Amino acid sequence: MTIAIIGAGLAGTACAYALKQAGIAAEIYEAGPSLAGGASGNTMGLVNPRLSADRNPESDFYASSFAMAVRSFDAIQKHTDIGWHKGGGLHLMIEEKKQKRLPHTVANWGWPEAHMRIVSPAEASEIASLPIAHEALYLPDAGCVNPSALCRFYAQGSKTHLNARIESLSDIKADAIILACGAAAKNFPETEFLPLSTVRGQITRVKATEKSLKLRCNIGYGGYCSPALNGEHMVGATFQRWLDHTDLQPEDDRENITLLQQYVQALHGDFEILGSRAALRTASKDHFPIAGRLAGHPPIYLSLAHGSHGIATSLGAAHLLADMILGRPLSQSRFSVNALAADRFQ
Repeated sequence: MTIAIIGAGLAGTACAYALKQAGIAAEIYEAGPSLAGGASGNTMGLVNPRLSADRNPESDFYASSFAMAVRSFDAIQKHTDIGWHKGGGLHLMIEEKKQKRLPHTVANWGWPEAHMRIVSPAEASEIASLPIAHEALYLPDAGCVNPSALCRFYAQGSKTHLNARIESLSDIKADAIILACGAAAKNFPETEFLPLSTVRGQITRVKATEKSLKLRCNIGYGGYCSPALNGEHMVGATFQRWLDHTDLQPEDDRENITLLQQYVQALHGDFEILGSRAALRTASKDHFPIAGRLAGHPPIYLSLAHGSHGIATSLGAAHLLADMILGRPLSQSRFSVNALAADRFQ
């Protein structure tokens, strides 16, 4: 069986990894000069599920993908450094909407208290090792990973063609094709109907200070901040639907730092900016990933629109596509499979 994967970011390389685990070799075609050249190219990314008040087909996919990612990264990190740091994550309840919604998340998701719970400002401060003024939802299994290193690990053993822009899917000779190329999927007639758009995000790398070195976990507050790893924090990210470029903007760095210091006042003071990176994440019209099979021969499979939770959802989608291609029992419920399907837009 020959599988062609178009795109060498997290979505594409995760598919190669899931197929490799089943003994199927895939070839990866990447339009750019390197793996993880786009939104997957950051050196640090936070691993969280997208939180919702209810359990539904969408949240079931986020929850299972997050659990799959945590288990996988725990195992991978034992023999390959992918920068996985499971330090936990605090989602600050900074507004009335979150104060109402997040307790419902805890109640309806039904996770054991050891894996999800609401904590007081005092307990949040103890967890973070810094004063926190808000209640928070605490996820002890959350963490951060190096997405670029993860893509390189996923792609090991797969033949990869760089600078290989595919103009037509008919040029690919394979038993199945997986499109994992973000918004570029709209360039193909077979998938031009998909309502894909891009969201620009700029992250800021700052040098850890004497105070910030105490931070032990991820903090989410609308923006986010990682604990200090290798002497630096990642702070981000802007969310700009109206911009379609990746030029760095100094005002975005200031915005990222200002938002952090607004909600974690213990980190007031000057941060030295070590660098920035901007990328275009791909999203769908309903802000949910697209994963599944299109009709046709050879069959076309999709792993697209993973947005800001793509580190986890790209792996969940990859295993689902491998299940479909190999005719195995599906790792997602039929309700989640239907929610992910591209025909929801037709």
